[in-house]
Amino acid sequence: MSNFAALDDKQLPAHQLAASLIDLACARGVDRNRLLRGTGIFYEDIRSGKHRLSASQLLRLMANARQLMPGKDAAFLLGRRLFPGAHTASANLLMHCRDLGDALKLLGLVKMQFCPFIYGQLHIYNQRCYWLLDDAFGCAGEFQFVLEAYCTALAAASRQLFAQRVPFHFDFPFPRPRHIQEYEENLGIRLRFNQPLLCISFEQKYLRQPCIQFSQTLKWHALRQLRAQRSKINMGFLEAVKRQLQQHRNMALSELAEVFNISPATLKRRLKQHGVSFSQLQDEVNRQQALFLLHVKGLNNEAIAAEMAFNDIPNFRRAFKRWTGSTPSQARLGWKLIDFSG
Repeated sequence: MSNFAALDDKQLPAHQLAASLIDLACARGVDRNRLLRGTGIFYEDIRSGKHRLSASQLLRLMANARQLMPGKDAAFLLGRRLFPGAHTASANLLMHCRDLGDALKLLGLVKMQFCPFIYGQLHIYNQRCYWLLDDAFGCAGEFQFVLEAYCTALAAASRQLFAQRVPFHFDFPFPRPRHIQEYEENLGIRLRFNQPLLCISFEQKYLRQPCIQFSQTLKWHALRQLRAQRSKINMGFLEAVKRQLQQHRNMALSELAEVFNISPATLKRRLKQHGVSFSQLQDEVNRQQALFLLHVKGLNNEAIAAEMAFNDIPNFRRAFKRWTGSTPSQARLGWKLIDFSG
């Protein structure tokens, strides 16, 4: 399995995210040399349009920009630039999609150009869509910056593609930020913080929201261009690992290493480089599934345990407390209090 990029693999195009961030910072008076310090990025490579960067280089660039740019709006301003118009095959593909559902499917083909650091899994339940977001590389302290940028890009792209802002609801697991006005201006007022899941939700009917520039011919032309240019890399290393664990919840580390065609020791070392251990990732994957079943589907303990292949309810309760820090009953109560206050 080699369709993923690790944190230090130079597989990400430099001309989209890096170029947008550099131009934004320089426009706000940041010295370019200071911005690029310690990143291993050279501006001449960005200008070439062919150079590729690693995730760790881009994350360091974000950290520099966040420290050097004034105010708390840098990520939101970056997000507005990430989908500026139909200037590339990737942008053309999305510009000429059929509807929102089509756009979300096509986003999987171009996410390494637009949003390599975050991936989402779409669930539909009770006529509502839940797009659960997760970290694809191990962004650590830059994850909130990345999240602010990409949520802004989504809201801005929806206006551009559909001539209206799709009424997305944003649930964030972190506390309400002091710069809440930036969230409201760029994402709208459907915001909740301190939530158990990182999730963007919307009514299922919006999957059929038509794109104002839909063209099957131009869409397929862009798709052919993209396939000719496209790298085989289509996900981050942590995303690849988590997807395997989501499909095989009880997979052992040795079995996972075999899937990636590496030794268990090498897999442990790579996970450590990305800031996590195998057991932590298992707990994260199980935590997300359990909380979705509890909070979104409203299942009781017996149903969740059965869904997650637990034969013993006490064992499920103990595992749930390890994953979340609370019992299922406490989690239900805590969520209701947050929900009603929001």
